[in-house]
Amino acid sequence: MGQSITSKGKNTKEALDLALSLLGKQLTEVEVEIIENGEKGFLGIKTKPAVVKVKVKESNLPNEDEPKSIEDFISTIEIDNYQQSTPFKNSQERLKHEDLSGKAWVRDGKIFCQDAKDKYPLIKPSEGVRIYKNGKLITSTEVICEADGIEVELVNEDVLPIWEVKISADKLQAFLEIKSGVSISRTLKGQEPEPLIHIKTIEVRKPLYIEPNDVIRKLEELGIVYGIDYLAINSSCSSSEDGTFLIAEGTSPTKGKDGYFQLYNNFEVKKQLKERKDGSIDFRDFREFPSVNFGQIIGEVIPPEEGKAGMSVLGEFIEPMKVNPLKIKAGTGVLLVDDLKVVSTESGYPEVKISGQLATVTVIPKLVLYQDVTIETGNVNYLGAVDIKASVQDGMKVEAKGNILIDGNIYRAKVLSGKSVIANKNVIASQLTAGDGSLIKLELSNILMRLSDALYNMNAAITQLTQVSAFKVNSLKVTGLAPLVKILCDSKFKDIPLLVNEYVKKVREHAELDIEWREFAEKLYREFTNLHISTLKSEEDIENIANQAKDLYLSVESENKEDLPFIKADFVQNSEIYSNRDILITGQGVYSSNLFAKRNIIVKGFVRGGEIYGKDSVTIGEVGYKTGSYLKIAVSKKGCIKIKNASENTTIQVGGQSHILFNKAKNIYAKLDEQGILVVSKEELNV
Repeated sequence: MGQSITSKGKNTKEALDLALSLLGKQLTEVEVEIIENGEKGFLGIKTKPAVVKVKVKESNLPNEDEPKSIEDFISTIEIDNYQQSTPFKNSQERLKHEDLSGKAWVRDGKIFCQDAKDKYPLIKPSEGVRIYKNGKLITSTEVICEADGIEVELVNEDVLPIWEVKISADKLQAFLEIKSGVSISRTLKGQEPEPLIHIKTIEVRKPLYIEPNDVIRKLEELGIVYGIDYLAINSSCSSSEDGTFLIAEGTSPTKGKDGYFQLYNNFEVKKQLKERKDGSIDFRDFREFPSVNFGQIIGEVIPPEEGKAGMSVLGEFIEPMKVNPLKIKAGTGVLLVDDLKVVSTESGYPEVKISGQLATVTVIPKLVLYQDVTIETGNVNYLGAVDIKASVQDGMKVEAKGNILIDGNIYRAKVLSGKSVIANKNVIASQLTAGDGSLIKLELSNILMRLSDALYNMNAAITQLTQVSAFKVNSLKVTGLAPLVKILCDSKFKDIPLLVNEYVKKVREHAELDIEWREFAEKLYREFTNLHISTLKSEEDIENIANQAKDLYLSVESENKEDLPFIKADFVQNSEIYSNRDILITGQGVYSSNLFAKRNIIVKGFVRGGEIYGKDSVTIGEVGYKTGSYLKIAVSKKGCIKIKNASENTTIQVGGQSHILFNKAKNIYAKLDEQGILVVSKEELNV
């Protein structure tokens, strides 16, 4: 047997050199066994020496494959691979060389510990594992020793999937709602020796799936027999995620069509203009008022079409919605043929009004005048439509409930239509109104809107004053509210007397106004101007007046919303134009005039001087003189302004915010942004 020696050193080389020196041998003459690799401690603490065992070979014949020097031998040692590949190899042998006193560790699914004189090893259980010490379950941190019987019980669990089949309220769909399941298996995680070890487990989770046949049996139980998607069932049952899956779908019933009235021709006045891609307007695409002659078929009633039944997932028929026939009512100027066709019995303007499943067809008679409207002919006041083939002269008035068409000029005249007005030539120093509302009603409604708000605020102030103990409430019961109203009007509410006087003055200047407007003017004069005869006794009296003002201005707002009136003219000068919807100027433009539209204003040519207001939008080709003149163009806070070319001294107003053009500009676009700030984009021109 060969001689052997075990030696230690700071590292493997030092230990090996020491052994070879003691044996007096070369590296090729010995067999080397590394017992322990040296380990460096932190700051020299707990440093472990390297240990090698060197044995002299029985045969000293050199081996060509063996290393020739210590350096060659050490270079063949793969320390990293050795440590990584065998971290727990000969674990008990390795643990012999460690200081395990008072520590516990986990190896191969078991818990070990080593006693110490001055301390005890501790273990702490965790979720998913039960630890028994001498047959007793450990629920918190516990001291253990070598004599204890430690048993480990791993908790494996199966969370079964939860599922339910639900049918939609209309019975057209069935859904599979799934809350996924999982199988959890655990193994004990190995842990290095420590004074306290927190027992940990490694979890392996596998999804638990639903059996498709169970779902199919459930469908049978629920009576679901139609539109079943078996591929969707298989797919949803194998899903590892929670979700709601469509597994059956019925057929919806086909919607039928109610009866309706079909016109033989397009008898509606075309008021909407088409905008080209370059932003210009196609003025050729604008029709005038339609008309019918004696015996002409206006249209016919189309009977309803029944829908088709559907099928629910329960195999039940779903009936389509009931369709309704159209009832036809013949108005003046028409008759029914076979209760279906509507035929005109006179010439005029056809009007079709649809309310639900009731259609009322009327031919509004049309008055046609072939000569100028002058003092000789007298003013025109007609219930139907008016078609004037000539002009309307100085001081004359044309008023009609229907549409008004004037082929000639309008000089210093008034034209009022319950619907729309078309003036094919010039409008000079005249007033044009489209819609039952008039210019004066619009002005009055604006006054009343502000007055009603002021009266509501005054009423709130009076209520606050009467709640103050120092205020002599009892005196008001004797004198009424007139003295207090005068004090408030002279101090905090100075605008109320001004608005009242403005309203009363305008109403007295227009005796043609309806009686409700005139009576309200006298009431305001009595209660807020002649306070010595005022009958105001309480806050309720003021609130009633404010409500009456609100009702009057709202009545103007709601007029003719369905008729969509408009005004179309060629050229306007020194005139006032009011439309309950749109205004369109197709010729040269507008000169020193005021235009007001509740929707849109489009001027193809120029606008020079005056005020232009379109609630939704104003579009103008050119504004202002070359030398500059005052012009105000306004829209509501939601509206926008477009101008192709503009001169200086032009005021643009959106909502309550204004912008003055001090220099010439083109391609102007003005609108409030999302924060309510006026944004004006333009290209300024060098003067």
